[in-house]
Order: sequence, then C-alpha cells, then structure tokens
Amino acid sequence: MSMLARFPVRRLCVAGTRRRWFTASAEGLEDALERQELAKRAHKDIQIARRRRREADDEMVLCQSAAAAGFIEAEGKDPERRRRAIDQFYSERAETVMASIAAGRMREVVPFSLEVAPSEDLPQPIAGDGVFVKDAEGGEIPAGTLLAFYPGSVYLPHEVRWLGGDGPMLERAGQHTSSHVIGRVGGILIDGLWSGIQVPASEFDLDEEALSAVVAKRIEMENVTSDSVKNAVRADVEAYCAGLRNRRRTRPKLDVPDHCGQPEKLRAQNPLAVGEMINHPPEGRPANVMGWPMDLDIFGKGYEHLAPNTYALRPEGMPGPGAPCPHTVIMVAAHTLRPGDELYLDYGCELLELEDIPVWFAPAALRGDAVEKDPAKNPAIAVRDELHAWRQQFEARHGRKPTRHDLASDKVAAAL
Repeated sequence: MSMLARFPVRRLCVAGTRRRWFTASAEGLEDALERQELAKRAHKDIQIARRRRREADDEMVLCQSAAAAGFIEAEGKDPERRRRAIDQFYSERAETVMASIAAGRMREVVPFSLEVAPSEDLPQPIAGDGVFVKDAEGGEIPAGTLLAFYPGSVYLPHEVRWLGGDGPMLERAGQHTSSHVIGRVGGILIDGLWSGIQVPASEFDLDEEALSAVVAKRIEMENVTSDSVKNAVRADVEAYCAGLRNRRRTRPKLDVPDHCGQPEKLRAQNPLAVGEMINHPPEGRPANVMGWPMDLDIFGKGYEHLAPNTYALRPEGMPGPGAPCPHTVIMVAAHTLRPGDELYLDYGCELLELEDIPVWFAPAALRGDAVEKDPAKNPAIAVRDELHAWRQQFEARHGRKPTRHDLASDKVAAAL
C-alpha cells in the first residue's frame, strides 16, 4: 500500500503527440487512439509493478530496523502486525528525538547533522536546494535511521472535501503551486510551503439549524441523491466545524509556533524539519530515503511549539502558522548514508496520468538486489509468486488466460 504521494507541479500536454492524431486518416484514427490507450495502460501496469517492488523493499528495511530494536512483531508474516510494529518503533523514536530537541541535547540522540544546500547532481536552476548529510558519527548513518520530519501546514481529509478538493482549497489559501504538497494514505495533505486559511466564525460556529441549511445547500448544488453521500456530506461539515472549535486549535493560551512558517526560523528550532527540501533522485538513481506517516504525541509534553507541522485552517484572527498538529511524515534512511550524500525521496509521479507527469520527472531506479530469489527476504518476490499461482489456478479452472477484468474482479488477485 502506498503511504505517500508527491503532487505534480503542473499539468502537462505533449503537444506534438496530440498534433499527430490530427494528421491520421479517419479510418485509422480509432485504431490509433486505441493503441494509445493500450500503451497508457501498459505503462501504468509497469509502473505499478515497479512501485510495489519499491514499497516491498522499503517495508523490509523498516521491518529489519524495528525487529533489531526488539519489536519482534515486525518479523511476523501478518502485514498489519508488521506495520503496527513499525509504527510503534518509529513513534517511540520520534518522541525521543523531539524530546531531545526540546531539551537542547539533540546530538546525544541524533548522531548526525543535515544541511540544506544547492543540489549538486540535479540540473540547476530547476532543482534548487536539496538536503545533504553534513556529518555523522562513525562516518555513516545506518539504514532505517529516522532522518527528518516533513514540515508544513496540514489539511485534514474532511477539510479538503468540504472546501471542494485540493485545487480550490489551495487557491483559497493563496497557494498557486502544489510542488511541495505531500499526501498520506487516508487523505491528509501537508503543504511544505506553509499555506493556510483563516476561516470566519460564520463558516464553522453554526447551530443545528444553520448547519442543516449549509448541508442542504451543498447537496442541492452538487445534485446529490444518494442517502450515503448525503450522510457523508453532513459528516464532513460536522467534522469541519468541530475541528475549528476544538480547544487544542483555538484555546486562548495556545502555544502557537513562533516561526511564522519561515523555514529558516523553524530549522533553527528543529534542525530535522527539512523534509520538504528533499529532491527526487536524478534519472537512473534510486531514492535513498523513504517516507512513513506518523502521528506525534506532542500535547502536554512541553514542546508543542517545536512541532514540525500545524493545522492549515485556523479561526479568523488567530496568529499563523496555526495550532500545532500531530500529523506528519518522517524521512527514514533506505540504505547506509555518508557525509556529503544528498538525500533523495521518490516522488512517485509515474502513477499519475501521463499528461500530469512533470516534464523533469523520471521514475526512480529500484534499490537493493533486483535478482533476489528468496521470498522471505524480498516480499516483492512473494507477491509475484502468489500472482503466478493464482493465474495457474485460473487457467486450470477456466481453460483460458485471465483478463484485466478477471484480475480486478477477483478478490485474491485484487488484494495482491
């Protein structure tokens, strides 16, 4: 399961390709369009397979780190138990790191330092700055090490939906690019450029009658007829209002971070809040860091003001960048790193529609041993073997090869 996704910078149009269709004969146009669609599907299938392999490699590194720290469940076969063990391990590690930063003793817990500097192996000026390993005790940082946090303003899933989707929402926030927006599974979005929205009380401080009127207006505007969708609309607006009235986000003595969304000020307070500056790797190179969603336990610990993230939405009149938010993404070393190494995160844009993929983007190369034959060491091999077994059973039962529809409609194959 993909945990993260980096959003494209802009929508693209391969104009030359589109012009070519206008020169085709009427008889050949339909065939040409069909071939184009088949090519798109084939491309997507290949990229999905590559992504599954990369995610399997990532999880193997995380599992090994959690198991080495005594989280035995990480060695189990149940994926959910493994992920719970990974969550527990990195949650404890993140809390330890945050506490050390608050106490001014980060170096006792974090035996390395990072720096933001111009990228060296990516084309300039497009790439801009990147993140480098400045120094490390012993000359290296082991795989599985928590390296950084992805700072920024957090938009919750119901907020995104209620505000009309990420496009209209970012437009209202005055944010004209999604270049630093990262998404977590479940719909949480984090904008590393610290956009935000001040919401007037008339939008969220509603009594039952006003709330019902707002829901009815939205249902009418979107021509909703399904009861389940109507209930979902009401649930979204209720969560939207409740969130903006929550004491953790609105209380008078709230410990609002004083960095005002300025990266330099934030990094002076929390040197690991540099995740938004990590670049996608150059063509032919693998990512050397991976992202993992994390909910920090920051409240009541005395370091809310050092939280790398804040809620993007805040009541009108409340100072920016907003209330501290526990939802973040941690960056973890995918393999051994050494001083001078630039950090690279796979943005995953290859899974977008072809016309949405940024012009500079090339899929990250795969890490690890691509010819690993042991399923116990490489979960991707196990998934492949299970798919092969399913296909053989299907062919034996039906006397034909499975189609894409067969794969999608079969619960076992779809899960794999």
